[in-house]
Amino acid sequence: MQRATIVKSLSLAWVALSLGGLGTSSALAATTATPEAAPITQTAAATTTQPKPGSPEYPAYLADQVAQYGDVNDTLIPLEGTKNTRDIGGYKTADGKWQIRQNRLLRSDNLNKLTPADATKLSKDHHVTSIVDLRTPGQQGKQPDKDIPGASLTSISILGNLADTNGKGDGEFYNWQLEFGYHAVTGYHQFLNMLLANPNATLYHCSSGKDRTGIGTVLIMTILGMDRKTIINDFMQSNQTGRRVERAWIMEYYREILARYGTMDKYINDLLKFTPAQQDQLRAKYLVSTDGKNTAYPAATNPSAPQVPSTPAPTPEPSKPTQPNTQTPNKPTPNKPSQNKPTQSGKPHQKQPKAKIVSMKKFNTTFNYRLKANKKTFKDAYLHKLKGHTPKKSVKKWKLVKVAKVKFKGKITTHYQVKDRAGHQVWILKGHVVKIHK
Repeated sequence: MQRATIVKSLSLAWVALSLGGLGTSSALAATTATPEAAPITQTAAATTTQPKPGSPEYPAYLADQVAQYGDVNDTLIPLEGTKNTRDIGGYKTADGKWQIRQNRLLRSDNLNKLTPADATKLSKDHHVTSIVDLRTPGQQGKQPDKDIPGASLTSISILGNLADTNGKGDGEFYNWQLEFGYHAVTGYHQFLNMLLANPNATLYHCSSGKDRTGIGTVLIMTILGMDRKTIINDFMQSNQTGRRVERAWIMEYYREILARYGTMDKYINDLLKFTPAQQDQLRAKYLVSTDGKNTAYPAATNPSAPQVPSTPAPTPEPSKPTQPNTQTPNKPTPNKPSQNKPTQSGKPHQKQPKAKIVSMKKFNTTFNYRLKANKKTFKDAYLHKLKGHTPKKSVKKWKLVKVAKVKFKGKITTHYQVKDRAGHQVWILKGHVVKIHK
């Protein structure tokens, strides 16, 4: 089997995101006529406990899932060695005029138990010539993919070196690992660019085919113009394959993106750096008409120009090159703070003076905290490295880690260091932290 370059982790650091000033909009990235679904006003519906397959309660649960979200068998590819391999071809755009081509985009769980007959079926019947493995290097080493004849393999670890799901795969895992994590941002950018290059079918997968693969499918279907209900239904159908997902997870994913970027198209364009012109190309490549003629979606004669920021994007810190990567010509640049950023007075500064730590105390509290909206967060208590801003709406829970008394320009303030469930830490003024409950 030919193997493409294995993309190694670039950094274990979390992306420092610039979250302010993007406004709100009412349109998801889609075809021109695609309307935005109703605004998300709450995290999600109530969580339902999933009974185990084979239990007396499972048939009723399964029937309920089919009634709510559609039958997974409509897209499922029956294979002996996988449970969650699906062809997303056939899904229609929100305006009903276009649909995804068959045998071009296949989502799956891992291929470690693929049989020779399965591999032949994927190669001959579904024309798979490219496999994208979204798992970590450790997961790939323990359960390596079986070969598919004539297919190349590219490894893009969406979680970097470690898969930290907190044991639950919950909403916070989606937000900070699959949505804003450095490896997710660069990984999904590369994945979307790869889809532009393959003339045949791409099979992309993770371990269970529900989280990393599920979000990859959300991005694809958003760009191609499916409405939010269709996208959520496809996400939820993993429950019918014996996997576990909850509607709360995908709704929280949407809520956090919309709170920061206003629309999914802004998130895809501004953070993932997959431009409107590239989105036009993806639609032209993977959509055909629904009138029975299978007419290809028209390529834009004047494709949308990539959005150019008003100020140059800051250059990421240099990292050791691993291997040349020719598949990512437009690699996204993480939003890191500029060294020439104006001070609050509006004057450019050469070097902001460090603050003095007067005292610092560690905590191991059982209380949960929330952060007030649109407040500055910092990488450390010295205040010279701005991390970003809190979202306009925040329901995320944090734990108190440290309290520091900080003297800066003659003034003493109290700062909290807080940590979320994914382990990300920020410093923030005490007055911007609210204790909620144990």
